[in-house]
Amino acid sequence: MMKKSDRGYTMIIVMCLMFLFMALAFSVLFSSAQTLARAQREAARKQSRASAVSFAEWIDEELKALPDEAQKKLSYQIRERLLNETNKWPSYTGELEGEVEVAVLTFTPKMGTGAASAFKEEEFGQLEVKMYWEAEDGSRDPKAPGVNLVVTVKATVRGEQFSVTTRYAKSLDAANDWDGTWHIRGRE
Repeated sequence: MMKKSDRGYTMIIVMCLMFLFMALAFSVLFSSAQTLARAQREAARKQSRASAVSFAEWIDEELKALPDEAQKKLSYQIRERLLNETNKWPSYTGELEGEVEVAVLTFTPKMGTGAASAFKEEEFGQLEVKMYWEAEDGSRDPKAPGVNLVVTVKATVRGEQFSVTTRYAKSLDAANDWDGTWHIRGRE
C-alpha cells in the first residue's frame, strides 16, 4: 500500500520541478528579449548620431564650394535666397512672434536622388534640415559682413533622434567682400 501513496508525492515533486524549469526558461527568454531590445535602441542611437554628423559634414562641403562652380550647389542657392530683392529671406532674431515660420527654412532632403544620392533613407533614417541666418550686430541686412548661417540637421532612426547644429560665417576676402562661400564657426 505504501507504493501507491509514494507515486502521488513523486508526481507532485516532478510537476513542481517542471514548473520551476519552465519559469527559469521564461525568465531567460525575457532577459534575452530585454537585452536585444536595449542593443537595438543603442544601435539606432549610434546610427542617428552618425547620420546627423555625416549629413552635416556633407553640408559643410557644399557650403565651401564657390557658388559659380555649379548653380545646383547649396552655397549658390543660399546666396540667391539671401540676396533676392523680391522674395526676401528675413533674419531670425527670436524677438518677434511668428518669426520662426518665415525666417527658419525647414526641409527634408530627398534620399537617393541628385546631389544627395550617397545618402539612402534605409541607412541614414529620416533627415530634417533647419536653416536660418542672423547678423552678429543684430541688423537685418543680409549683405552685412557679420552674417552667420545656422544649420541644424536632425536624424531620426527607429525612434531615436540626434541633432547637430553648425554655425557658419561668410568667407570674406581682403576687401571685406563675400565670395559666396561659408566657413565653420562652431558646431554643437
